[in-house]
Amino acid sequence: MFRAEASLLRTPRFCLDKLVRSPPSRVGRQLAVSSVCDLEGRVFLVTGCTDGIGKHTATRLAENNATVIIHGRSESRGEKARQDIIKATGNESVEYFNADFTSMGQIREMSEAIKAKYSRIDCLINNAGVYETQKCLSEDGYEMSWAVNVIAPFLLTSLLLDRLRAGTKSRIINVSSISQTDGGGRIDFDNLQHEKGYSAHSAYGLSKLCAVCFTKDLAERLKPEGITVNCLDPGTVNTKMLLAGWGPCGIPVYSCSHSLSTSMSETDKLGRSHGSFQ
Repeated sequence: MFRAEASLLRTPRFCLDKLVRSPPSRVGRQLAVSSVCDLEGRVFLVTGCTDGIGKHTATRLAENNATVIIHGRSESRGEKARQDIIKATGNESVEYFNADFTSMGQIREMSEAIKAKYSRIDCLINNAGVYETQKCLSEDGYEMSWAVNVIAPFLLTSLLLDRLRAGTKSRIINVSSISQTDGGGRIDFDNLQHEKGYSAHSAYGLSKLCAVCFTKDLAERLKPEGITVNCLDPGTVNTKMLLAGWGPCGIPVYSCSHSLSTSMSETDKLGRSHGSFQ
């Protein structure tokens, strides 16, 4: 078994119901307004930034003078996103790194490139994700939702932990979804790759439930080091993913600030990995 799976699945089965009943953290705008500070000198890495929530979050961070590392899987779209953010904010401390998260090899290459340039990272936002209407496998042979939404953030976080340890009040944010409750929050440990039948919603929901499990486990491991690990549900936002799987039933992307609020807040409440924050 790949090490990412092994670590994730250390979360005891009896804990899963409790994790699902406690929804991912959702930080309200009141928190953002009262806690935002100048982020000059702080380094943020946001994955999945060519559009949607990731690009919006990166733009808002740049507005607050942060150094922002953005990621995507298309060089042309990534560079356009970088230029868009610089133009919108006037902050030129925005750098793009490319990697297809369906490939563990590319994730490793990107992490090495980032570490060669940055001695520390203060906040990692694992935002990138996929929703696949048909079952397909990654380059490494994993079901695609599992590969991109579970293995990729685990691997990237693991590879960058030394840089996060070097950061100031470092934080890791994993973006989950209300879809984590699909299937009653149960994990079939004998069908993680959906060999027994494929449902796009079930595959996506499982991957987001695992994001919560990963967050809970990692938060406990890193608590003695002072690194905060949070999981959040950004809400129902009209991204390309939502439109593909559920239709236009959400709020505009520019109205979504949960990832931003969680990354910028100084509140002690965020020492908890999950729960409801108002």
